[in-house]
Amino acid sequence: MKKYFFPAAAAVLLLAGCATERLPSEDIEVPVVCADIIKVLKDPSIGPNSRQKYEAAKALVKKVDLTFTRETSTLNEIFYHKDALIDFPDLPDRTITFNYQYRDNYIRFQFRTFRNFVTRVDITEK
Repeated sequence: MKKYFFPAAAAVLLLAGCATERLPSEDIEVPVVCADIIKVLKDPSIGPNSRQKYEAAKALVKKVDLTFTRETSTLNEIFYHKDALIDFPDLPDRTITFNYQYRDNYIRFQFRTFRNFVTRVDITEK
């Protein structure tokens, strides 16, 4: 029994990992592969509480692994800067939050930073 269980379990884990592969946020292909998503997220004429930005944020979560974000310059490449809520802009350690809401659903990206570096990423989806 053990002879067949471990190879089968390894195959299932390997296939599960391949099925959910996302690009790391620092990858140079992200602006190309997700150009349509980034275009919506950076559009200043669309509000953060609109269906378009909510759907774009949802698509971004499916395509890009934002937990790999290490520099705040990456946030500037993906998100519109005026959509950001910054808790203490004058301090070196701050939290930058992007909240996209549509009706009763929301996606919240929280990036805890120290100077120009991202130290922690939390993504909440409801």
